[in-house]
Amino acid sequence: MSLVSFDDISFHSFHWDNFSPEVLAAHKRVMQHFGIDVEYTKENIPHGEWLDRVIGEGTSKVIAIIEPDLIPLNLAIIEQAAKYVYENDTFLGCAQASNHIYPASHIFAAPAFFFITPSCYEKLGRPSFMPKSGRSDVAEELSYRAEELGIRYRTLYPSCFEKESAEGIWALGSYGFFGIGTVFADSVYHLFQSRLAQNVELFVQRCDEVITNQFDTSGFISSTDFSDIGHIVSLPKPKKRLYKRIGFKFISIFFKLNDKA
Repeated sequence: MSLVSFDDISFHSFHWDNFSPEVLAAHKRVMQHFGIDVEYTKENIPHGEWLDRVIGEGTSKVIAIIEPDLIPLNLAIIEQAAKYVYENDTFLGCAQASNHIYPASHIFAAPAFFFITPSCYEKLGRPSFMPKSGRSDVAEELSYRAEELGIRYRTLYPSCFEKESAEGIWALGSYGFFGIGTVFADSVYHLFQSRLAQNVELFVQRCDEVITNQFDTSGFISSTDFSDIGHIVSLPKPKKRLYKRIGFKFISIFFKLNDKA
């Protein structure tokens, strides 16, 4: 099987009404530069809810999500990603780990740059993209489901990044690190935290560099560098299981009663 053209792929991007107009305009310039026709949705609903609708109702051979704070650095990565998921009837995304959810080590295909076939979504059982408290972030349940069913999928790993996020550098499981302005597989640039003014200016600059063929990562930080690269976000602590909490409370009451006897 092979894709005929970009007409076989539907491209989608989502943002709320408070999203930076500068970032959105820069994103559109890059998409136009590469000749990619993106359907932009502005709606104040949860990201996962929108993904459920777009992926669940999609009928094209490949459904592609390219969020407005992420840009491809070349056209080849679009072609390769679409070809891979179509020929293998699977999905692909940038590698990410939820640093705020214990144990912060599960690497999954994040939905900022995400390609999937409708038939793969059916094979997975049409799981929701919505996060599950204490277990998963947006879209992470799809990776969990694929792992449970033995369905192989792909993730693009970070090559380098520009700087720490507002809370520090994020760990990607045991692989390495990522942060603001992360380049994945030398082919995709994801800003992250586009709500911050200093990051808006950075993204616009990088978009202009891609369009003028001047994008350069020589000053970036390696995602797998062994040197001291800055403050790393602390791992979340495990939550105590309910039965343990009940057990400890029971023991405490038992000893209190004995003390009074």
